[in-house]
Amino acid sequence: MDMVFNRHYTLRLDDDRGALLSVSNGTREFLAQPDVPNPLFRLRFRADGLPLDLSADDAQEFSATSNALEAVLTYRSLSRLPVHVVVHCTAGLESSLTYWDLLVENGTDYTLEWIEFPGVVVPNDLVAREGTARIVWPAMEGTLVEDADLREHGWLKYREPGYPSKGWEGIYPGPCGAQFMAYCGPDGGLYLGAHDPNGHVKSIEYRSVDGGIRLQFRLFADGFGRGTYHLDYPMALGIFDGDWHDAAEIYRSWFLQSFAPKFERLRDNRHLPPWFAASPVTVIYPVRGSRDVGSMEPNEYFPYARALPHLRRLSEQLDSKIMALLMHWEGTAPWAPPYVWPPYGGTPPFTEFVRQAHDDGFWVGVYGSGIGWTRESLLVPEYHPRHTLSEQDLKNIMCTAPNGDIGLSNICAGAQRWGYDMCPKSPFVTATATAEVAHVVASGVDYIQFFDQNLGGLSYACYSTVHGHPPGPGKWQTEAMMGLFHSLQRINSSSTHKVGLGCEAAAAEPFIPYLTFNDLRYNIALWAGCPIPLYQYLYHEYINNFMGNQNSSSTTIDIERSPYNLLWRTGYAFVAGEMLTVVLKDRGQIHWDWGTEWNSPGPDQDLIAQLIRNLNSWRTTMGQPYLMYGRMLKPFPVSVASSQTIYMRAGHQLHVPSVLTSRWRGDDGTEAQFLVNYTPDSQPVDVHIGNSVSSGLKLSTLTGEDMPCSVDARGTLSITVPALSCLMVRYGTTSESP
Repeated sequence: MDMVFNRHYTLRLDDDRGALLSVSNGTREFLAQPDVPNPLFRLRFRADGLPLDLSADDAQEFSATSNALEAVLTYRSLSRLPVHVVVHCTAGLESSLTYWDLLVENGTDYTLEWIEFPGVVVPNDLVAREGTARIVWPAMEGTLVEDADLREHGWLKYREPGYPSKGWEGIYPGPCGAQFMAYCGPDGGLYLGAHDPNGHVKSIEYRSVDGGIRLQFRLFADGFGRGTYHLDYPMALGIFDGDWHDAAEIYRSWFLQSFAPKFERLRDNRHLPPWFAASPVTVIYPVRGSRDVGSMEPNEYFPYARALPHLRRLSEQLDSKIMALLMHWEGTAPWAPPYVWPPYGGTPPFTEFVRQAHDDGFWVGVYGSGIGWTRESLLVPEYHPRHTLSEQDLKNIMCTAPNGDIGLSNICAGAQRWGYDMCPKSPFVTATATAEVAHVVASGVDYIQFFDQNLGGLSYACYSTVHGHPPGPGKWQTEAMMGLFHSLQRINSSSTHKVGLGCEAAAAEPFIPYLTFNDLRYNIALWAGCPIPLYQYLYHEYINNFMGNQNSSSTTIDIERSPYNLLWRTGYAFVAGEMLTVVLKDRGQIHWDWGTEWNSPGPDQDLIAQLIRNLNSWRTTMGQPYLMYGRMLKPFPVSVASSQTIYMRAGHQLHVPSVLTSRWRGDDGTEAQFLVNYTPDSQPVDVHIGNSVSSGLKLSTLTGEDMPCSVDARGTLSITVPALSCLMVRYGTTSESP
């Protein structure tokens, strides 16, 4: 049946079961055409901890009413159980989106774990198959997928979400920071998103299936029991023209209306620590060992003050303020949550180092390990938890499986530790975390990445029936973590010294007001595709983060064949609007990433230092209104004569332009496009501005020169970007600006 049609698209449903059969813009079909239609919804129930899966195809009775703007689909007696579902879809005459909601009447004693809805399968005609389409996946700060099966060859491969949590996966609000996916190509795109302002937990994934690629939204239902469960937010499905920026613009328009009013923009945010506006370069190094695992003997940066000469040299060499971010500093054991205090070697030498760093004009931060529980450290065998927990304590505190078991955590398991995930609803967790953070705040440090391993700031899945939360993943997790963040904010606000708080990966959408500076992991996207600054496009006005420790970069990238890869990653972070990072090996030398052995040859020190020196000052001078406080816009197209090849260990190659770009709008209405040449050779480029600029173009250089420039008859600005440098093209505003 043709359910919805307007000048933008037509949408067709199956007469027998209401499955989505077709979404078309008149030029192309956006859905795969399998022999058997994909069910419109799937439900997972739990019966005594065991899964029971039902779908629209299991309905004993189906009825539908529809017209051009609305459809109501009713499914009764799924698998002959007293489970009934009503789906409601609405559209507007001029809208390119349809909105879908769903109601489940559960007449059983089973609990509802998740709803997979709506069932959307797109064609597998991605670039890797010599097609033209790509998938936009919002996990890992933004991933552009050209091969749906690429990640299946590595550790990021798809796995059913559940217990114990995997960690790096498409969980929102977690390592997946936003709530939409898209499928797009030259003939248009399909947008699928959850417009939910309340932080319900979701699994947002893609995976190859027979006949295409499933864009999979699993909407967790808080273990809802008998009664009527109604989604309190719509799923949006529709079409658009353009690329990932245009898909993101749909979501950002919703975000600005529904979510953003709760947040303070960076320019107005009174909770930011004073060092934030200085855009320090984060300098990451351990004081024990040389990487995640291996020997934990003290290294040349211990005692702590021995790092100061290297920090002084780097500050001068990079012409930047420095945030020293310490790893393996815990006096307990590295990556052995929840206990971090006192520091390794004792409190006096640590606090003396902090004092001396402050005297030098530096800031100090420390890593934590989130709200896990370490039963055994594999790095420091003599480690013992500060408290002994009984079997009842474990049941009261730890995340629990659907069958009631307490399983070992997957996070850092078998390499750094063995232990459990802790449930944030436990008073023990709040008390322990606040006590540890209070100690660290009192030491005078400036930043605490306490929630490393709580990716995006979320807790892990818990099905306990005794913790006081619903017996399944859901919105309660978001609320519980926000309660914990509130407790930590009270410690911070009671101190005269304001400290930043953060997590591993970008802070997920609901947590942005609490986690103000975070360790980005856009390089994880390389396991699935190519990173795109999707997170920054959506949220940059509200949060800036830092480039992150880049762990696993050298396990995805063949660094020997890709000598410019760190330069590229640094340029990418800069044009994304984030603060820059270096990871140190021995002798204060900059290394490829955290996790690469110190005895491996590092990158060219002069090249990376010169690039950072030439980039970072833009954030505190002419570029600050845009790169720190601005809103990202879709850039004017840039033609670059050359590209660089990044060789991947999986066998494929990334061909990245030698000049990277991004475009921004400042508070005063002016706009700027940045052009970053991360290579050691000058690069000619053409910026295709067109005739949309309403006031004079100016080309700005690092030296402060502000030179008028103009486009040719084709609307093209032709310039040459110097080696390891950046140029800014600035103007008033454009007729095409949203």
